[in-house]
Amino acid sequence: MPTGVVDGDRQERFHLPAQGTSVAAARRRVRAHVPAWGFGGDVCDAAELVVSELVTNALVHTGSERILCVLRAEERLLYVEVADQGGGPVGPTARHAAADDEGGRGLMLVCALVDAWGDRRTAGGGHVVWAQLGAG
Repeated sequence: MPTGVVDGDRQERFHLPAQGTSVAAARRRVRAHVPAWGFGGDVCDAAELVVSELVTNALVHTGSERILCVLRAEERLLYVEVADQGGGPVGPTARHAAADDEGGRGLMLVCALVDAWGDRRTAGGGHVVWAQLGAG
């Protein structure tokens, strides 16, 4: 699993294989870095849930073989990015799941936990989904 620290110790980039075990690996990376960058437990917990949802969406909704995750701290803001290799012409959309739906709540959860989020296409046809969390 390639990894890299950029800009000192305030950015972590890592690739994960597109498999279910990668969700837990991404969560562990958040737990390893975010507290060390000075963020409290609430931000760390939220970032862990956000990265779980974004990685899960990349696994479920794209045909990716690998996923790139970026964690970056700037001042009192934490950015989480998850990039896939593509899976369709449309980016992620938050939707309202019915009470008996087994899925479809991930992006609504992300919306509730972050200050801002969005997505952009990559030159290779994939998507980057990003989220910004404030430290208080």
